Amino acid sequence: MWFFTAPKIVFGAGAIEFLASLPTKKAMIVCDRFLAEQGTYKPVQEQLEKAGASVKVFGEVEPEPHITTVSSGLKIARAFEPDTIVGLGGGSAMDMAKAIYALYERPDLTIYDLTPIVDLNLGKKARLIQVPTTSGTGAETTWATIITEGEGGRKLELAHRDLIAQWAVLDPMFPSSMPPKLTADTGADALAHSIESISSQWSNPFSDAMGMKAVDTIFRYLPKAVKGQPVPSEVREELHLAAAMAGLSFGNAQIGIGHALGHAFGSVFKVPHGRTVGLFLPYHIEFNFAAARDKFARLSPVLGDSTVRNARDLSAKVRSLWDQIGMSKTIPEATKVTEKEFEEKLPELVERADSSTGLVANARVPTSQELERILRAAWSGAPVDF
Repeated sequence: MWFFTAPKIVFGAGAIEFLASLPTKKAMIVCDRFLAEQGTYKPVQEQLEKAGASVKVFGEVEPEPHITTVSSGLKIARAFEPDTIVGLGGGSAMDMAKAIYALYERPDLTIYDLTPIVDLNLGKKARLIQVPTTSGTGAETTWATIITEGEGGRKLELAHRDLIAQWAVLDPMFPSSMPPKLTADTGADALAHSIESISSQWSNPFSDAMGMKAVDTIFRYLPKAVKGQPVPSEVREELHLAAAMAGLSFGNAQIGIGHALGHAFGSVFKVPHGRTVGLFLPYHIEFNFAAARDKFARLSPVLGDSTVRNARDLSAKVRSLWDQIGMSKTIPEATKVTEKEFEEKLPELVERADSSTGLVANARVPTSQELERILRAAWSGAPVDF
């Protein structure tokens, strides 16, 4: 027995106008500092006010959102008492909205209780709505939230089906101004979500359908979105939908070793999430191919039969896409990390990746030595045979 969990989804040009139709008295918008300063929240605020709501904006979310920021936002939510919480932004803002929503609903819990084994029973005080402004994280459709704790930046990989939004609003007006580098990073994240979920032990017909459609769309449209300026509106809309589909795919099948390594590397060296998981996606394929050959073969209608016959050809297909969009393929390309710093942090990187929940449904269980081998390969960019 399996479950496929998804929010209700409103999509297409003008989708944001849907907010005006919801019975709302008090709404709290959760966004990052840049969107707050740029006033990107104003179209959302306008629609909520049309519904008759008073609106409070919490615009303090940082990249790799920290547990202390959850506390700050939660304090505001408890004082304001919203009946609607809107996550507006990329993955950081939407993850923050999930955490605030859960702990606002359940003041008796701590953030460490946001796990599948705790009965959260949310939705008594408020509804959660997610409005993505980038096309990549898929956080608008998933029940996971990544929150950072401590000075070392360790990531808490939290998840519960009650954290999924009641509504995801996919309006292409929001990602329309994304710069090429951000478009590439977020598109790489969406592709990693799709391919990792398809090869997961928990993959299923519904998650595969979403994942394969997302892979097809990303390969078709991501180069156009990165190279074509201005980007045609239909290209933006296709990638925005693909990111949500990728979220539905991995949200119902799990990520894998690529994200485990990406989370570890990003938290230690403060590298954007999409860039790190994109860096490790070819190695996810090479490591898992022998154990998930039949699962990877499901990509043949999208990428071609010859591409999915062996690990090298499939990972080369991804590396070719990275070349087209200017995506980094080695650690030195992706970061300013020196070889000395890399070597010093290597044991910590291995330890963090080894403890990641991203490995729970991975097709193979890696050893510490294999994780180190992949990390060293990512330094040089050399393919790896397993």
